Amino acid sequence: MCRQENSKSEERNIQIPIDELNKPYKQFKYLLDEPDGSKEVLLLSRDGYSFPITDIHEVLPDSTQCHTKPVKVPLSTDNLIELLQDNIHKITFTDREKKQAKMDLNIINYYRISAFRKNISQDHTSYTELCSLYQFDLFLRNSISRLIPTVEISLKTSLARFISIYYKNSNSEYSGGLAYLDKNIYKTSPNKQMDVKRMLSQFSEELTRIINKDNIIKHHVVNYGGQIPIWVLFEKITLGEFSKFVSLLSPELVQNWCRDLFPEPFIIYPKTHKDVKGWISTIQVLRNTAAHGAKIYGQFFTYNPRILKIDMDRLDLDCDMGRVTRENLKNTFFAGLMTLKMFYSRLRPSDKDKWNIFLGKLDNKIKNNTIVDVRKIGMPKNWLEILRI
Repeated sequence: MCRQENSKSEERNIQIPIDELNKPYKQFKYLLDEPDGSKEVLLLSRDGYSFPITDIHEVLPDSTQCHTKPVKVPLSTDNLIELLQDNIHKITFTDREKKQAKMDLNIINYYRISAFRKNISQDHTSYTELCSLYQFDLFLRNSISRLIPTVEISLKTSLARFISIYYKNSNSEYSGGLAYLDKNIYKTSPNKQMDVKRMLSQFSEELTRIINKDNIIKHHVVNYGGQIPIWVLFEKITLGEFSKFVSLLSPELVQNWCRDLFPEPFIIYPKTHKDVKGWISTIQVLRNTAAHGAKIYGQFFTYNPRILKIDMDRLDLDCDMGRVTRENLKNTFFAGLMTLKMFYSRLRPSDKDKWNIFLGKLDNKIKNNTIVDVRKIGMPKNWLEILRI
């Protein structure tokens, strides 16, 4: 039922039942109690977004000027091939390459292929070379998609075990598999506690929606009164949600988890709890990039993981690295690989072998593709030596 709360200033806080307005344009009738004892019927509805989109959340800089230019005219496959040969792209075609391009452009969006032209420094380039970069980028994305789940599963397993077994609070009603419901394991500021409340509500909502679709969740509803242990919860949440969970944990708990997560000779620093959040965020960005088919080659990423000093000292950065500097190295694909290597280093021998096999394939791809410039992904000359376990 709806609840109506009155404050001292007579403001009315109308609380809507869960799921009543969970979709755009959905309506809900609410009976409002008037001071004279009568009732007024309110029809509440949730509005929706529409096209064309505007910056209603005001995330663009104030200096941004928006224009209303007409949308570009759609082009046929033949027109797109002509466009690739213009004075801007300067892509050359043989008759055979044109036939291949017609097949490719019916399957792959023009912008996916043409975007790699800016990553080629030579004045003219062939369509085959352009596609070679696209295929190399595809190899990187597919490899990341295969490598990250192993790290994700191991991190979730490690933290679930740490919290459920090692976290103890005699003053809390929650322990063991339900210790994640104890507000004391999280950051204590009011704003962060509200974030925790929202996060747990989101988890609960997502699990509630799949009760009749997921046998494990149904089992815990039927047999355990809907109590979901942390090891089950972590199997159902995304890597992004897990990253959010870790970011809200108390620094002390995360620091203690790091000691359990990284055995010696890994050195735990006073602020390793901050570093691990950045490392998890890094692999989350990499996973999302690969999963959404976004470009990796030639890109700078939003992540900024801490690179261990022992690794920084080994990097051969004296050579020409193009746009890559010591300052923005952390934003490169190479920094993401260094983060993955750090997590793979703590896994099983078979997992380490999997990592080294990937590096071998990557090395072969680079050696056999003259158009690939390793500087475009932040690689120093001795990248293979640094990344191998």
